[in-house]
Amino acid sequence: MLLYCVMNFVPAVRYFAIDSVNKLLYIPEYPFSVTRDLVKYGSNWVLERKTLQQQLARLEALNRVQAEALQKANVSVPAAKSSYIPARVILRYPENWWSEAKINKGSADKVVEGAAVMSDGYLVGRISRVSKHSAWFELITSSSFLIAAVIDDTRDLGVITGDNKGNLNMLYIPSDRYVTKNMRISTSLIGDQIPPGLMIGHIIGREPAKEGYVPFKVAAGAHLTQLYNVEVYSEDM
Repeated sequence: MLLYCVMNFVPAVRYFAIDSVNKLLYIPEYPFSVTRDLVKYGSNWVLERKTLQQQLARLEALNRVQAEALQKANVSVPAAKSSYIPARVILRYPENWWSEAKINKGSADKVVEGAAVMSDGYLVGRISRVSKHSAWFELITSSSFLIAAVIDDTRDLGVITGDNKGNLNMLYIPSDRYVTKNMRISTSLIGDQIPPGLMIGHIIGREPAKEGYVPFKVAAGAHLTQLYNVEVYSEDM
């Protein structure tokens, strides 16, 4: 009874008691919280490593094919004038999950508006707002994102756009064109901060034709739900 009265009428004693209980409970919980974090980060690391290895193997194979083709055609390859700025995704609001995200690099790092944002070797967005030490980029799954693209196998040109729900579509392909699943899509010559030839994804299906054109469903090449590290295209490096 005395202890109850003291704790209720002396705030300092009550807070000390609560803090002491919390510290005592923290000791047995600590190993479990550490184990949980290790399992979580370990799983993410294994998944990212596997994805990067697969992507690297695919890019190496593609590079060999292109190098052989250029050698047979007796075409000299000019030195690259551009590079990429590595950045980390630091903010992504749930309500705008498929529309935009924030990175930890800005104008101080030579990030400019309109620059391409890449992940796993695929285009995932375009820089929309830049401050000195951070920037926002619009995801390719945003309904306001429109970019000219080409089907690599047929060289048909169209426009890639999203629906704010994680889906991608390629528009304005004439209905008489031969387009099948798994055909790859990349950026075309559009003349801004996004260069041609950046891979976007591949065809996974088609919608009913409308007014002579067929909308095609597209699967993004990058894991858009696992955007931790990205690269921003830069011509100044």
